[in-house]
Amino acid sequence: MRNIRAIVLCVLSLACAQPCWAGAGAEPFDFLFLDANARPVGMGGAYTALATDANALLYNPAGLGQVKRNEATFMHNAYMQGINQEYAAYASPHGWSANLNYLSFGDVPKTTISNPAGSGLGQTTLTDMALGLGYGRKIVDSLALGVGVKYIREVVDDYAVTGYALDAGALYAVPMVNGLDLGAAVQNIGPTTRARSAHENLPLNLRFGAAYTFKVNGHENAIVLDVSKERSQGALVSVGAETRVLEPVALRMGFNTHNDAGIGITAGFGYFFKAGSVDYAFVPMGDSGDTHRISVTLHWDTGSRTLPK
Repeated sequence: MRNIRAIVLCVLSLACAQPCWAGAGAEPFDFLFLDANARPVGMGGAYTALATDANALLYNPAGLGQVKRNEATFMHNAYMQGINQEYAAYASPHGWSANLNYLSFGDVPKTTISNPAGSGLGQTTLTDMALGLGYGRKIVDSLALGVGVKYIREVVDDYAVTGYALDAGALYAVPMVNGLDLGAAVQNIGPTTRARSAHENLPLNLRFGAAYTFKVNGHENAIVLDVSKERSQGALVSVGAETRVLEPVALRMGFNTHNDAGIGITAGFGYFFKAGSVDYAFVPMGDSGDTHRISVTLHWDTGSRTLPK
């Protein structure tokens, strides 16, 4: 994960002449790279080929074509440095989905280049929000395609920057290898955004993933791998695994090269019940502190279409 602290420090330098995002060495709306939902986070964020649930719109909209029932998920992320992330998503068995991703930095002291201590400047706020809609469907038994659109807004004090972006993805079940799925997605396609006097590119991102699911003693297991490439950075790798040690309990581990504030290790677990699951993920962030994500997911049937397993 990109170093959010650098973005905060830059944003709070309200006297900067160019967009604060550029001063932080990052593109605008960098919060879009934050993982959401404790299940994928526990597996290092490697979810491009496994996203066939309410999180598909965030990771790979093609997975919406594989959703078998109504599903809603809600997550709270107690992030580092007092930052909080709230995430909610819904996916329908008819292939459409909506999600909301909201990040709040809370009240923080204003600073300027001439007044780095912020004496007498008071407090300011920083919030990020993305609201998305998407649709996916199976084209043939082994191939699903999907697309998503999102409205993005970032507010710094009384100044707001908005943008629109498109995501597109594909999910392919390899016929020759039972349980192997391949996924690909391109995210954040859209026009430049205007921040103060400059135009900035959206953080275009390419994702490629593989997921292998299998059973051991009747329990579901998964091994996942993702490679992503954002416009202004080198390739990033995520790997993860999930195992059902008991039928209602899943254990997860992961590693990624996204987290430049910590060692990249992630861990989590999930408890499954008839109507959904409760999931938890832990991500150490080095000197910035530890982060904790808690998700609740609910699913239900409405007599709509039933997709083959």
